[in-house]
Amino acid sequence: MLRMSSLQSRYEGKGIAAAVLGGGPSLPADMTMLPRRCLLIAVNYHALRLCRPVFMVYNDQPETDPDLAWAVDNNAIVKVSPDPSSDIFFDVPVWTGFYSSNTAAWFALWMGCDPVILCGMDLYQGAQVYFHPTDRDVPCFHYPLDQHLRPWIEDGLNLLPHSDRLRAMSGPLVNVFGQYVEGS
Repeated sequence: MLRMSSLQSRYEGKGIAAAVLGGGPSLPADMTMLPRRCLLIAVNYHALRLCRPVFMVYNDQPETDPDLAWAVDNNAIVKVSPDPSSDIFFDVPVWTGFYSSNTAAWFALWMGCDPVILCGMDLYQGAQVYFHPTDRDVPCFHYPLDQHLRPWIEDGLNLLPHSDRLRAMSGPLVNVFGQYVEGS
């Protein structure tokens, strides 16, 4: 098992961008604008429908979601989670925030990726919350936008290492971290 402390600054100064791949409707279009050399980090299992990320970050216990349990059990991917199913032991304080995407952004920044690009982060706004069909109804789907932004603004800006490296490809987080533009 890897230790989180051993991954600190792994990509620092190497020109490695990371894409944190949420599950929102914007994900497929956002991915078409990523730089060619980009480390892919899935938030939960959604991006597995589109690509083969290196890492999958999740805060939930897999047994609470059949799709997540399947992804954890059936994919050759490095699992990053506070859950015991993780391939990485959290031996340092990790900002897990309120969402798995908070943990994934922290993880990419912790490893020294620059920039870290948030993709498919629509924050559950609109009639369709994922880019794929779902029959799950989760209470947070119905929170107003400011509640989804709050962890990023109140905690994230203070707890994310090198938050200045974070950009959003599209969606509400562009107003918090700025928009990713190729070469910026």
